[in-house]
Parts: sequence; C-alpha cells; structure tokens
Amino acid sequence: MTYHVIEAAGLTKFYGSRRGVVDVDFAVAEGEAFGFLGPNGAGKTTTIRLIMGYLRVTRGDVRVFGEPAFERAPAIHANIAHLGSDPGYLGELTGAEQLDYLAALRGLPRGTWRSIAERLEFDPTVRIRRLSRGNKQKIGVIAAFMGHAPLLVLDEPTSGLDPLMQREFLALAAEARADGRTMFLSSHNLVEVERACDRVAIIRDGRIVDVSSVGELLGAHWRSVNLVLASPPAPNAFSLPNVEVAAMTGREVHLMVRGDVDPLLDRIAAHDVLDIAITTPDVEDLFLRYYREDDSGATRTSFGTGASAGNHEEVRS
Repeated sequence: MTYHVIEAAGLTKFYGSRRGVVDVDFAVAEGEAFGFLGPNGAGKTTTIRLIMGYLRVTRGDVRVFGEPAFERAPAIHANIAHLGSDPGYLGELTGAEQLDYLAALRGLPRGTWRSIAERLEFDPTVRIRRLSRGNKQKIGVIAAFMGHAPLLVLDEPTSGLDPLMQREFLALAAEARADGRTMFLSSHNLVEVERACDRVAIIRDGRIVDVSSVGELLGAHWRSVNLVLASPPAPNAFSLPNVEVAAMTGREVHLMVRGDVDPLLDRIAAHDVLDIAITTPDVEDLFLRYYREDDSGATRTSFGTGASAGNHEEVRS
C-alpha cells in the first residue's frame, strides 16, 4: 500500500472574495519528486502555505505525514525542509552565521552546510545585506538540502540562480531522490520540472487541470525542431505521423513534433545536419497550446494557439 506524505482533498482557500485555490486534489507518495507547475498567480504559493500550515483552509483538507497541516504544523515542521518564494534573512549576519542559526533551529551541527555551499560557490563570509539576489537564493537552497529532512517543500527554488547553479540544484535534487526523500517542487519552469520530478500537477487559475507523469505531460505537447541542412531536403523528407512541417526554406527546416521523437531523429540522421535546435515549451507556451476556452467558456484540450489564461495576482499574507 502506497504511503502518501502529502494529501490534498478539495483544498480551497479564498482571501475574502479573491481566489486563492479551489477544490485542489493531489497526493504525493513517499520518495516521490512531485512538481507543481503553473504561471505566476496560479495558486502555487498559496498551496504551499496551506501545506506548511501557515494558512487555515477555507474548506477541504490537506494532510502531511497523515496529520492535519494547520493544526499539527509545529510537529510537522520538524520533518520538513522548506524554501519559500521570498525568504527573508537577517541582513547584519554573514551567510555562515545565518546558516548556522538555521541549522541550530533544526538541531543540526554548526557547519553542516559547508559542503553544499562549496558546490554552489557561495561565499559565507559576506554579510547578507551585501549579497546579490542570486546569492541570497543560494542560502535558501543550502538550508533546504542540508541535513536529511524526509520532506522538501520548495517554492521556485532556482529563482535568481544562474544556469550553472541551476544545474547544481538539479544534482542536489537527484541526490535527495536517490536518498528516498520526498520532494514537492513548485515552479513555472517546465524544463526544471522535467529534470527534477517524477509526476507533475498543473494548476491554472487556482484549479488543478492535469496530474500526470512528466513523460506523459511532455509527450502530449509539441516541441519545436529547427534544422540547418547541408542541402535542401525533398518536400516530403519529414512526412511522419507525429510531425508537422511549419516552414521549409532552402536548407532551413522548422518542424513541430509531438510524442515519440525517435522516428524523427532517425529521419534527421539520414541528412547532413549542420545545426539543430530542439526547444521544449516553457509553461506559458504550454498553457497557450494546451488549454484554451471554447466559445461556451468550457476548458478544453487544444494543441493550436489559444488565448492565455487570466493571470490573477496571488494574494500574499
């Protein structure tokens, strides 16, 4: 029987008349890396604050380790490493002093953070008030991964990190998964979720619109493939069931592929390729292509260009 570390059922939060999240349902299994994907204002941070017990639900239920999140928050927090969307630190402390303080709150020895800080190229001697946005974010990432908390709850963890540090974050996440730890990762970066997570829930306008494996999610969406060939191809060179030729101008070819890419890669291999670029859709493109409203107002699946979902400002409290 699967043990669920996090369970949300009918989870709903309103801020007065303004929407937070509505009827959210999902479950995160022990040892699973679960992505929570959506644009800004979709309800990601509200959901995390409900999981952490920082907010009381309007209706519905959310449980962590089988306990009600709000009522049992202090006990639950002992087993969670949490990185919030906008963490605040004590500006007069150095990075080392702040991290030692955070370690002490969790019963960890001084200096527990050092090996992770080295991997993230973080200078712990600088006072926090002098740190850049990216280096302040590194403090949160280091604090989340130091120790061995069984549950990681991470809200936009790579925000402000440069590409090299984003790659190191993904390595830390992979190690946590291999160690059997459970991870709940909120993001608006589809590539980050693809590499870090087993399953993903997509939230739009405060409601869950899909929960699937990462492979199923990406397999349902078009990817862009741009080629520069040594010579112009035949007109039907890339005629395949799951491929659309968006444009073909001389040696330059723009294709859209959905699902299994192996047949297209085999066809490409038959040509002399000078350059190739395969683009995974970001979350905004995903929503434009996958969800749009028909004339009746009902949401339906679409792989054409659709209207963008309304971007409600997420109320923070």
